[in-house]
Amino acid sequence: MKLADKNTELHEIYAQFQSELCRYVVAKVGCSSAEAEDVVQTAFTKIAETGLGAVKNHRAFLYKSCYHIAIDRVRHSKICQRYAEDIVKLNDDLVEELGPERHVESREKMNLIKKAMQRMTSKRRRIIIMSRVDGMSNAEIARQLGLSETGVRRHILKALAGCHDALNADNG
Repeated sequence: MKLADKNTELHEIYAQFQSELCRYVVAKVGCSSAEAEDVVQTAFTKIAETGLGAVKNHRAFLYKSCYHIAIDRVRHSKICQRYAEDIVKLNDDLVEELGPERHVESREKMNLIKKAMQRMTSKRRRIIIMSRVDGMSNAEIARQLGLSETGVRRHILKALAGCHDALNADNG
């Protein structure tokens, strides 16, 4: 059978069963008309991929395919809904964790880092800000300041060590 003949046969089957299958999916699974149309089109894609000649009863194949596709979508939708609910719950828990005590603790840590940065040389402070705040790469910083990448890396490491020491000194 030629490709044109197969396409014509597929179009005829589509015209014959499309509305009926959409109504079936809406009634059986309870989805919207637009969702049912997507399900039916997916089923027709499946029958086209399988090959019309390989399917003995097109109507039965399409009904079964539509049902399974719709059920898979419903399951997927439920999983997505549960995931979204879990994310919302996680965010709610996180907001509770970020209460006033946590806010004060964060502010204190920021003040310690600020003091540590004030103790740095202006060159080192500028390099760490370019790296961590501006998001520049070591190569970009080196080009802009006329330094080697190794020198930039050393300044960043010493700046981070200084901040780390300031935070640990407060805990000790």
